[in-house]
Amino acid sequence: MIPDKFPFSNNLILVSMLVLPLLAGACSNTRPPHVTPHPACNRTSTQLPETKQPESNIRTPAQEDWVDHGIILEAGVQGEWDLYLWGGFSFSVIKKDDTYFLYYQGSSDYRTEFDETVLQRAIGVATSSDGIHFTKYQGNPILKWFPNQYGEEGAVSSGVTQGELGETIVFYGANSQQSPSTVNADVWAASSGDGFNFTDIGVALDREGKSVWGRGDELFPVDAIYDSGRWIVYYIPNGTPESVLLGVACGNQYNTLTQSSAVTSNDEPISVWGTAGHVKLDSDTYALILNNIRDRRTEVRLMSLQTPNALSEPVVVYKFDEAQQAVILLDEEKET
Repeated sequence: MIPDKFPFSNNLILVSMLVLPLLAGACSNTRPPHVTPHPACNRTSTQLPETKQPESNIRTPAQEDWVDHGIILEAGVQGEWDLYLWGGFSFSVIKKDDTYFLYYQGSSDYRTEFDETVLQRAIGVATSSDGIHFTKYQGNPILKWFPNQYGEEGAVSSGVTQGELGETIVFYGANSQQSPSTVNADVWAASSGDGFNFTDIGVALDREGKSVWGRGDELFPVDAIYDSGRWIVYYIPNGTPESVLLGVACGNQYNTLTQSSAVTSNDEPISVWGTAGHVKLDSDTYALILNNIRDRRTEVRLMSLQTPNALSEPVVVYKFDEAQQAVILLDEEKET
């Protein structure tokens, strides 16, 4: 169950309205920390040398560097599957060839009793040629999950990436009915050759797995990276002592994430509650974009592929007016 009531606009997606000019200069001096890695998800268990400065001409943008292009996607009308565009962590964007694909969660119903939440959550996609003007796919929703036809079931979070052959892989939180009034969630994986038509592959991370960090109730994937034959999925547990903290799972196959652990910065856990994203800075370094809607903040931290469970301190913190969650895509070809 995801707490859903926020003091923001509830029916419009505002997350991708910001377009950033590519800025020359060095990246921030904040670097992934010098740590003794946790064995899970790391390529080595010995102490790593300090991560070098990213070999990139991308400077971390300040708040004032962003340009507001307004609303890019509106909620559906009464009776449509995406009447509500809130209540989960499924806002992910990739570029495939010359097209931007924005994967988003929609819901068709809402209940006021018990916990006041949206119902019938599913994932759809909208596309754009410029990253600003988006068109909803007529075949939406492209991912549904209602094994027991229970209202609170559904696809409630997502992390999206592209595989070695250019296929689109979506990791999503699959809410399943556990009792007449409760749900739990595993991480499922689905694949698509065209970004529209998906096939479920199966459970990628089992909430009951004995070695899974945050196991027990709900696991919500929020970002996914494929790099050098390795799959990295960031997720948020819920309903357990690890709730609202960031975790990471890794594996050599996207449907078998065999390692997992907490994500820390200077050995401290990282509190998050919202979707996430990433920007690749060089062959080893990524910028992770993390949201915490309870604090109304979006922060950027650096990550080394050698230690995906150890992040830097925040490079920058954004607070976008009226935006619940933010995702960022760097298009180096268009310098935006």
